[in-house]
Formats: sequence, structure tokens, C-alpha cells
Amino acid sequence: MRLRLVSILALLVSGCGGGCGDEQVATPKVSDSETVRYEVPPRMSAGTLRGLGPHVWEATYDRRGDEAGMQPSRDSVAQLVWADLDTYRYLQIDSGEVVHDEVRIDRDIYRRHSDQEPYLSKVGVPGDSMILHRTTSMWQQAIAPFADQLAYQRDEDGTVEGRAVRVYRLRMVPVPAVAGAEAVAPDRAATMMGIVTAPLSLEGAVYVDIETGNRLLAELEGRFVPRASVGGGGLADEVLVTYRESRSLTGVPVAVKAPAAGDVFDPREARSEASRRARRVDALDRAQDQ
Repeated sequence: MRLRLVSILALLVSGCGGGCGDEQVATPKVSDSETVRYEVPPRMSAGTLRGLGPHVWEATYDRRGDEAGMQPSRDSVAQLVWADLDTYRYLQIDSGEVVHDEVRIDRDIYRRHSDQEPYLSKVGVPGDSMILHRTTSMWQQAIAPFADQLAYQRDEDGTVEGRAVRVYRLRMVPVPAVAGAEAVAPDRAATMMGIVTAPLSLEGAVYVDIETGNRLLAELEGRFVPRASVGGGGLADEVLVTYRESRSLTGVPVAVKAPAAGDVFDPREARSEASRRARRVDALDRAQDQ
């Protein structure tokens, strides 16, 4: 499947790093001359992402849900323009509607959950931002339905924007065996293990920055059916998931600007004005009583 770099800028504007060793899971023999290598890529975190420095993260997540609503449809587009821990802009649009729009400039945080409302202003503590975690959770949501049947097949190393990367192809492997001497059918094993989905297909690729251990590019497309109930084994309608993300270090340093003053509501100022009005009314009342 051809990897496409997600570019949504036009839609949105108006701890271990590379030094950690990869955990090799299996090297099943395909033939006398070929071996497939499965590895677990380094785990990403807000700490490892800071090692990239200023960058732009973009992602699209599309899930065509089942009719029963156990896996509801979702259409998300997200972007993070990240200059440093206290300077960034995050924007997420679901089904064409803004659900999270956040700008931070040093200690000043501006946040809203609809483009029909003003930004709510607050003062943050330096270094307390959790925004980088949002750029890792969407990937976890996309791969969750494939559970332990998702495997990363190691491919030849490559480069992305001049950075050396390790390349992994996404593969679907059989349901893990259930501990015990008695042989168990795969479907029964999934039920016993509490796996709530039955994957049908999966393909994609992940490009991991060797220096920091972060995903620079990723693409996934898969199909699965949700189980009607854990332990029951009944299956519902098919669900299609597609996910693409990129982290670009070109075009930095990035520019992050605060919203226009007319688009910001500061509750601190509102409380101050209300307090001033209350004091004026109280002073007038006391004057009249005298």
C-alpha cells in the first residue's frame, strides 16, 4: 500500500529514544532462504517526542462503524504545531466540527471546543502541558481493535526528510495460544481471552526515527467485526479503519500566534468587573442609608 504523506495545513489554518534496543518477538522461518523478522518498535511518550524539537504533527482517522453502534463511525482530522513545551497550537476537527482548539504562548492558554464560541483564557504552570500525549493516543485507538494480532515486520531501513528511519510493515498474525494443555480453536481462544473484536485484514507501514524512537510516518488500513458480547462470541457488522499520520521537521521554527483579543473571554477579567460593579452598588446603598 502506497504511503501518503498527510497534508491538512490548508484545512486547519485560516522514556526511551533511539538508543533503546528493539524487542525482537519472533523470527518465523518462511523458507530455507527467507526469514521474517517481527519486532516491537520503541514506545513513544511525551518525553521522546520532545527530543524531536519543533515539529508539525498531522493525522487523519476514519472509522466506518457498524450499524449496531458498538464501534461508532468517526472522522477526525488533527494537527499540532509544536514549538516547545509551552508554545504550541493543537486543533482537532471531528465530522467537520471543531472539538478541541488550543493555543499556548508561555503561561497563557487559550482553549475552546467549538468555533462558534470564544477562547477561554487561563494561566498555566510552566512545563505542565499534556498536549503531546494527544498525538500518541489517536494511534493507540486506531490499532486497539487488532489487539495481539497486530505484528510489526521489520523491513529495510530508509530515510524520511533526511532522517534515518527503521521501517516496519504491519501484519496480522494468528490469535495467541491460550495457556493450557488442551487445544483450543482460534475463535474460542479469542473469547476466552476477552478479545472484543475479530480482525479480518490489516496492512500498513510505520517509519520510526532511529535517533529518537518516534514515528515520523504511519499508515494503517484494516477491517474487523466487533463481538456482540465478551464471552458470547457473536459477531456484528464489519468496521473499516484507516489512519495516517506524519511528523514533519521541515519548515521550522514554527510560528504560533495568540488568538485575536476579540475572540478571547477571560473569566478573571469578568470576575473583576463583576466585583467592581458589586462594590459600586454597595457604596451607593450605604450612601443612601446615611
